[in-house]
Amino acid sequence: MKTFASFLIGLMVVVSQISARANCTLTNLGLTPLPDMGFNLYRGYSGGLYPNGANNPPPQHLSAGLNIALNEIVPLDSAGHADETNGKVVMISVGMSNTTQEFAIGSNDGIDAGGAFKPRANGDPAKHPQLLIVDGAQGGQDVTRWTNLTSTTWKTVNSRLTQAGVTSNQVQVAWVKHSLQNILQYGRFPTYVDLLQEHLEIVVRNLKILYPNIKIVYVSSRTRAYTDSPSATNPEPASYEVGFATKWMIEKQINGDLSLNFDSAKGEVVAPWLSWGPYFWADGLNPRRSDGFIWACSDFLTDFTHPSNTGVRKAADQLLAFFKTDPTATPWFLKKTVVGQPPNCAVFADVSNGVIPLTVSFSAHANDADGTIRDYQWTFDDGTFATNANPTKTFKTPGVYTARVTVTDNDGNNVSRSTQISVAAVALSRPLIVGDEFQFAVLGATNYNYVVQRSDNLTNWFPVITNRGAFTFTSTNSGSSSFYRAVLEP
Repeated sequence: MKTFASFLIGLMVVVSQISARANCTLTNLGLTPLPDMGFNLYRGYSGGLYPNGANNPPPQHLSAGLNIALNEIVPLDSAGHADETNGKVVMISVGMSNTTQEFAIGSNDGIDAGGAFKPRANGDPAKHPQLLIVDGAQGGQDVTRWTNLTSTTWKTVNSRLTQAGVTSNQVQVAWVKHSLQNILQYGRFPTYVDLLQEHLEIVVRNLKILYPNIKIVYVSSRTRAYTDSPSATNPEPASYEVGFATKWMIEKQINGDLSLNFDSAKGEVVAPWLSWGPYFWADGLNPRRSDGFIWACSDFLTDFTHPSNTGVRKAADQLLAFFKTDPTATPWFLKKTVVGQPPNCAVFADVSNGVIPLTVSFSAHANDADGTIRDYQWTFDDGTFATNANPTKTFKTPGVYTARVTVTDNDGNNVSRSTQISVAAVALSRPLIVGDEFQFAVLGATNYNYVVQRSDNLTNWFPVITNRGAFTFTSTNSGSSSFYRAVLEP
């Protein structure tokens, strides 16, 4: 569901005006990644990956995905029947040139194709032995080429399945990353985003028709571009803006639209369960993204749009972290058998709650009695990630987040741990009575307005003072009993 909020007062609308460039100087657009927008708006639209500005799915939607991952995705034979011994769980990619490069074939610069997701996942000893990964994405085939069920793109996917020795009945998971070629021919924001959303919805319905046992589809939007030239295929800020198409499609399913229904209890099943995959966009060299991730110009080829070898590796890093930690992916992505002894791991966070922006230092203390630790993969429940043992993450949007880490040893034994972080928009602290006056500190971010309200009965609240950023409030209502609270300016 789109949230258009021009009627809200006191929220920031972010609009970027920049001159056309197609080179390495385009390092800072001043745009905020969707997971980090908080209560801010982009051209009147709320951010976050999920409804109401949130970055994680509503509990009911997540619960449905967990049930599918734990109980419905099982190895299947060629006819689609459960076969725990010889069956396969097939995962495919669907998308355009950037998708196939990041997922499987590497960059067009011809260097280190092994940096892409598929070869690295296949080389990861933690991957489930019955998981088969097939690259269905194809260069030059934007989302419009996938809306027809009989198109060449789908025939190519089926041909690749045959070459891999599996059938359409065994496909149960897909990763989709799509866009429109020469996107500005379709108008301006949000017109082309609406069109992309419409096409994405057709694609996920086509997936359910062509692959009847598909259960889950993860969707990602584009990476950064180092061009804002109108002649580019997906210049900025379009590469940023197309994230709203993914957001709005997933929100539409969450809100119960039957055209994307995945739940047989609610009617005909016409689509798989939808979720965000990793969120790729970051503002160039500007460390605005809350996990510190950046895109350098060297991460792209000379068209400033397609990934170089280093860009492919960065995208694959995020994909691996996602599939090795997300609770709807680990049941079928990670192997369950143990060789020797599994690693031991304890996870810690220096703070577990606070107000935005909340910076948390995490640590995974791991060891392996009969081997070595191969890798650490973190995700933070908001599309962001890390791959070191002791990452730092700043939460910029209120919510309750589960930071997850999966530790893998040299034998592929893996252990997953998590810790919960509660992030509030505003908090009250340090209450103090000084004579007839009552004081307290209002804690919050510097870029929001906070309103202290007073009530005599906890029902009717009246504004007392508004201030931008954190401040100390002193009550002038001496001699009476009152209740106080602080809220974001509505």
